[in-house]
Amino acid sequence: MLWPAPVSFRAQAFIIAAASLAVAGLAALIVQDVVFTTENKLLTDAQQLCMAACQELKIQYKERAEYGGDPLQNLPQDAQEISLRGISNTVLNAYKGIKGGMYLENPGRIMGYAYPTAPPGPASDLTENEREFIRSLASRAAANDEITTQSEWWDRDLVVGSAVRTRDMILWTMRRVPVLRYPVIGTHRWWLAALVFSAILGVGGIISIWYMLHSGVVTINQGLRRLEDNFSYRLPLVRGDLGQVSHAINRMAERRMALEEKLRQQDRLAALGKVVAGVAHEVRNPLNSIKLTLQLLDRRLKKGVATSSEVQECLQEIDRLDMIVGRLLAFGRPAMTNRHTQEIEPLIHQAAKMVHEPMQKKNIQIITNKPEPGLVADVDGPQIIQVLINLLLNAIEASPPSGTVKLAAESLGPNICIRIADEGERIPDDVRHHVFDAYYTTKPNGSGLGLAVSREIIANHGGALEFESENTGTTFIMLLPIERSAADAT
Repeated sequence: MLWPAPVSFRAQAFIIAAASLAVAGLAALIVQDVVFTTENKLLTDAQQLCMAACQELKIQYKERAEYGGDPLQNLPQDAQEISLRGISNTVLNAYKGIKGGMYLENPGRIMGYAYPTAPPGPASDLTENEREFIRSLASRAAANDEITTQSEWWDRDLVVGSAVRTRDMILWTMRRVPVLRYPVIGTHRWWLAALVFSAILGVGGIISIWYMLHSGVVTINQGLRRLEDNFSYRLPLVRGDLGQVSHAINRMAERRMALEEKLRQQDRLAALGKVVAGVAHEVRNPLNSIKLTLQLLDRRLKKGVATSSEVQECLQEIDRLDMIVGRLLAFGRPAMTNRHTQEIEPLIHQAAKMVHEPMQKKNIQIITNKPEPGLVADVDGPQIIQVLINLLLNAIEASPPSGTVKLAAESLGPNICIRIADEGERIPDDVRHHVFDAYYTTKPNGSGLGLAVSREIIANHGGALEFESENTGTTFIMLLPIERSAADAT
């Protein structure tokens, strides 16, 4: 069964943030729809009410003209105003919120203005804007026999008016609807503000959670990559629940280091068991040789013909025994009593001087590059010299007569890289995975401990010893950390 690929934190945060914004946007659209629906309804109602009032005003004016005479004929201006205002008051008293009157085109004068349902005060008077609105409405109604309607926005108020032309004047009505576009917002503005604020808080919280998760995962990933190269490294503390993950990883790394140390001790004990069995065989050969040589020396001494060659042979065999025992002791993780930060170049020169005699016997030339200035590392000098001597002796032995051994040292990131290359034959494939095994050797007189001890010393320094073997020879690569890690210091 194929499981779907997991969604990343970034994708999840984006989906949740998009959903929150969509909910907020939908709420805003709903509010807007309610607002404009209400606005259209109120606008329609206001227009119908103004038209009805205007129509009623026209009817009342015609009736007064037919039965009571024309209100504008044979009357002074003040009497005309009173007569027309009486008509307006009579009609508009039944239409709440509607103001109206008459407009005479020739003098351009508003007459008969009435607002019977208005509260007392200056609000019942016509403003200059309203007068301009009435003039504009009257000019449109003058060219039309039907009732003309007009609406305008004044700040947050909507003004709706209607006008109709009669024989000698224009009758008009008008209604002003305050805060029409924001009735819902005006009533529930706190609910809308709370909704928007909640959406913003939700998006901000999602972004904050995503950032914390993302930064925590990045920190843990970086720490795991560093753990691959340096298992003594510990992940830094991470905020939130991911901190428990990093703490668990650190605890697992500590347990693994303890387990690896225990396994290394067991491996060393197992290797020592093999070494001891082999050393018993190795020691027996020099002992037999010494015994035979001493027996021969004893017979010659009795005859008085003894020479120093027999003594020299015994001394050589004793040196051979000392070398075997010394390598056996070195394999048991020697203490690093001289470890401190020191230059690498003197150690290389000292090792090259120690192999001068075997180098002269085979006419081998050791070519050493000039190390970088200030090439230092935290190492135990005598032990590193021992490793270099082992590797140089192996290179000299593997090289053909009059050959060349190249020794180079350079900085490589946090490590010092030392390469020792010979011109001998390549290491066979079936031998490669046994090169560093204790007591494994292909040499007739070898003990099989040189490379095993060398690798153990480098590992104790926190470094690595590797090799490359091609058709042109073999190169052993020694990596030494420039600075001592926390685990090595402990």
